[in-house]
Amino acid sequence: MADVSATELVGNCLCLDFANTVAKRPESHDDWLKTMEGLLAWARMAGVLSPEASAGGGGVALSDATELRESVYRTFSAIVAQRHPDPDDVSVIMDTYAVALRMASLHREGDGHVLRWPRERSARAVLWPVAASAARLLLEGPLNRVGECPSCGWLFLDTSRNGSRRWCSMAMCGSQVKSRRYYATKNAHR
Repeated sequence: MADVSATELVGNCLCLDFANTVAKRPESHDDWLKTMEGLLAWARMAGVLSPEASAGGGGVALSDATELRESVYRTFSAIVAQRHPDPDDVSVIMDTYAVALRMASLHREGDGHVLRWPRERSARAVLWPVAASAARLLLEGPLNRVGECPSCGWLFLDTSRNGSRRWCSMAMCGSQVKSRRYYATKNAHR
C-alpha cells in the first residue's frame, strides 16, 4: 500500500486531487484510500480536515470514499475523452453533493458565499467538499481545461495562461517524457 504523504496535489481542483489517490491508472494497485488512516491523511494534506481534527465512521465512509473517487475519475476521464459520463457516476457525485448541501451552512466570504460544514463530523463528511468541488466543476467548468496525464492517468485542471499543460506535473511525468523523447531522437541519429 502506498503512503499518502508520498503523493503531490497536482490536480488544481480538490475533486481531481481526490481522484488522483491511485498511483498510476489503470494498472496500479497503489491506493491511498485502502484504510481510514489513508483517507484522513489525504484529507489533512488537502486541507479538508485540520491537522488536529479527527473523524469517526469507519468502513462505510471508506467504501463511500472509494465509490466517490472512482465516479469522479470516470466522469472527468470521460469528459477529457469527449465522451458522455456514465449517469450512474454522475448520480454518485450529485447524491453526495445533495447530502453535503443539507449539512452545510452558508458563510459570507469576500463578495460571495462559501459552504462550511460543522467542525465535529464523521469521516463520511470528508467527502462533502470533494463532492461540492466535483459538482461545481461539472456545472460551471471549465471542462475544456480538464486534462489527463498520458503517463500516469492523473487528472488535472489546466490553469496555465495558454492552456498547454500536458502532464500531471513537469517534475513527476513531464520531465520523464521529455527525457525519453530526447534520448530516442539522439539514438535515432546514430
